[in-house]
Amino acid sequence: MRLLSRLRATLPASLTTRLALAYGLTTAAVLVGVAAYLSSSLGNQLQARDEGELVGEVLLVRHLLREVGSEAEIRADTHRFADIAMGHEGLMLIVRTRKGEPLVTLNPRNEPIPQLDALPVGTTPDKSQLQTWLPRNGVPSLGMAALGQIGNTDQAVEIVVLSDAGYRVALMREYHGRLLVAVLCGSIVAGALGFLLARRGLRPLRRMAGDAAAVTTSRLATRLDADGVPAELRELAGELNGMLARLQDSFTRLSTFSADLAHDFRTPISNLVGQTQVTLAQRRTPAEYESLLESNLEEYERLSRMIENMLFLARADNAQVALGARPLDARAELDKVAEYFDAVAADRDLTLSVFGMATVTADQTLLRRAVINLLDNALRHAPAGSTVRVAVSRARPGHAAICVTNAGPAIAPEALPHLFGRFYRGDPSRRNSASSTGLGLAIVDTIMRLHGGSVSVRSVDGQTAFELEFPDKSVSRAGA
Repeated sequence: MRLLSRLRATLPASLTTRLALAYGLTTAAVLVGVAAYLSSSLGNQLQARDEGELVGEVLLVRHLLREVGSEAEIRADTHRFADIAMGHEGLMLIVRTRKGEPLVTLNPRNEPIPQLDALPVGTTPDKSQLQTWLPRNGVPSLGMAALGQIGNTDQAVEIVVLSDAGYRVALMREYHGRLLVAVLCGSIVAGALGFLLARRGLRPLRRMAGDAAAVTTSRLATRLDADGVPAELRELAGELNGMLARLQDSFTRLSTFSADLAHDFRTPISNLVGQTQVTLAQRRTPAEYESLLESNLEEYERLSRMIENMLFLARADNAQVALGARPLDARAELDKVAEYFDAVAADRDLTLSVFGMATVTADQTLLRRAVINLLDNALRHAPAGSTVRVAVSRARPGHAAICVTNAGPAIAPEALPHLFGRFYRGDPSRRNSASSTGLGLAIVDTIMRLHGGSVSVRSVDGQTAFELEFPDKSVSRAGA
């Protein structure tokens, strides 16, 4: 891990430089591999050529010996034998009698002649019969000794053909040096070209960065050009545009929320200040002061409910609401809530009806809170003499549903998508502001999302129905 950390620390910060460096190193590795292959191939070819020359020289000298009649004739015409070794780098030729007297000697460097086992006259030489010897330069070399017959006589002489591999080592050393220079130059050129290509290839990314830098709170509608970028960046551009859209939506909702919050706080505070100023403008009776305190208490309670609701929504948004979901008897829970609202319904000349049976998997406290908010909303909007119905059923396999239905004026279709927004009220004049914080349905929606369920509304033919749908296996989505 420390090695990786140090390696990351030594890498340049620029992505262009990193790509160029990677391109250059990759090219260097490829060139080194190619150079190693070429070097090995050339060395093997040179060695095979030398081995072939040694065998060929022995065969050629044997052939020339067949054309002479005596040792004296060989001494008189040595150039015939010496010429065959001319032009062969590092090749040495010695022809001598069986007693060791030299007849032909081609040894420019006066290398010591080793004692090699000579092949009989009738044995055809091949590469497997080559023997190793060591010249003065210390480079292991190959050689071959064989007997050759003079003319048609029974007289034979010894043929010694040697190859000094020192020239091959020097040649390969020079070749390696040139390969090294070629690899270095190729790597540098590849790195430079990689830098230019990477810089050009990353141009769309820099353009995207410039477009992103232009996004400000006043220009959240700006979007990145997803069509004008390479395919590899198109997905990134799309995701960034999606993020910008979500940020714009969140910022818009936050701005609306702040404006509505200020408005809803201003109304009770203005009432408190106004009533208090009027009362304190002159001396009042104890009954009037008591009335003022009762009126102020109502406003304080409304502010308290509003703050409590906002704290609940804030905790839910930040995944700080603990969800204790368990199977509950939905009918029993609804009966308890309906019993709480019986007096309110009777005061408004409304009938509250609960029916159906089902088990719902939910947090008991949050379930009651969601149903209470829906019933409170239904009782406030239902006309006198009507019935508010609360039904529980199995909506579909794996889901339980609770539906709260009330009669009354239909909700405008354009208002339906906004009902669960915070501080939203269908009444533009906000005349019901004193009895509603505008957060009840938003809390219901949050509770359902915490349970992994959903809330829906339909309003047709003078009937408005809110339906809560709970999955049998409740899953918290507060942190989603």
